[in-house]
Amino acid sequence: MNRLLLITLLATAANTAVAAGKPQTDPAAPQRDLQAVRKEITTLQQDIAKKEAVRQQAASAIAESEQALAQTHQVLNALEQKKDTSSSQLEQLQQELQSVRFKVAETRQRVGRLLAGSYKRGQHDAMALMLNQADPNQAGRDLTYYTHITRAQQGQIDKLREQEIQLAAIAERLEDELVRLGRLSADKVREKRQLQAAKSQRLAQATQLDASIRAQQGKLAQLKEDEKQLSALIQRINAQLEQRRQLALRQAAERKKAREDARRIAAEKRRQQVAEAKKQGKAPPPEPKNPPPVETVDEVVDAGASGKAFKSLQGRLKLPVAGEIAGRFGARRGEGNSWKGIYIRSNPGTPVRAVADGTVVYADSLRGFGNAMIIDHGGGYLTVYTGFGTMVRGQGASIRGGDVLGTSGAMDSGETGLYFELRYLGRPINPLSWAG
Repeated sequence: MNRLLLITLLATAANTAVAAGKPQTDPAAPQRDLQAVRKEITTLQQDIAKKEAVRQQAASAIAESEQALAQTHQVLNALEQKKDTSSSQLEQLQQELQSVRFKVAETRQRVGRLLAGSYKRGQHDAMALMLNQADPNQAGRDLTYYTHITRAQQGQIDKLREQEIQLAAIAERLEDELVRLGRLSADKVREKRQLQAAKSQRLAQATQLDASIRAQQGKLAQLKEDEKQLSALIQRINAQLEQRRQLALRQAAERKKAREDARRIAAEKRRQQVAEAKKQGKAPPPEPKNPPPVETVDEVVDAGASGKAFKSLQGRLKLPVAGEIAGRFGARRGEGNSWKGIYIRSNPGTPVRAVADGTVVYADSLRGFGNAMIIDHGGGYLTVYTGFGTMVRGQGASIRGGDVLGTSGAMDSGETGLYFELRYLGRPINPLSWAG
């Protein structure tokens, strides 16, 4: 049932009961509801606080993920720039290397053509060259010239070859650098994907937490509104209960005054009868046998008895039903037996309440007593209630002081009201000696 509807029903029932002049079925119920609502509020606030802490952690983790992603992105950009630079350098080196190789090949071709021409002309043989020349000095000069040319060409080839080797080594290093940069880029891409996945997961968690917190905050607001309404209802009920208590006290005072007035009138009448008999010289009439004064039970047990050890209630025990005490502990009953408890005459349908916390150990009809209920309060203490019209608690039920057990009805003898016993270790005790 919706809690707001329950509050409305409780308020309606309380107002109806007061308007009808009848006791409320269970005035402790709104108080228990209020305690339950406050407990739920506390639990919900703790849960929201925990989720807020988790959300803060998730937000911090998301911020860290974003920072790590930004750093990874920067590193990737730097690696890409390095890769671009190295690729450009490698391309330029490969062009230079190709140019050097072309120059080496061209120089080698030139030397080859030079040597081939010399060979065809017989210039490959220095002696022949010298003998074929008319001028020996010119022959020497030509030989020296060809020697210088050949050496120069070979030197150029050697330099170009050395440059080619250096360029090839640099290109190889650049290729290795590109491979290394590629691996680093791949690692950073994987790292970036992992960071993005972790960030997505944390964002989903944060979104879920936000939705849960919003829902719980809405529920918390509703619970606080329920608490406010329950508190207002309890204040009204307490005020109504206080009005009924004051009314009961006034009625009890009026009944007491009426009894005192009746006794005073009877005493005055007796005094006049004695004086008249004395005046006439007759024996005074015998003392009338007045019935014992009727004691009423106006204040019954309520939720204030809950949570207390039964032994601690001695001298403060409140009785379970409102009415008149028509049978006292130890007094003789009409059939010759004596009361082992007290009999409270009450109107049928009057609420009967548990006098203290305990467990129902018996809830059924009992021959000679009608519907009966026995509650074990622990420590060897039992209370017995008989004469129920209806019982609303069954065997095994846990009971708190002030809980409604049912309504008063009649015992098998036809007596209307409730019979109540208090026992310790099986021995009956006068409940009125514990009453306060």
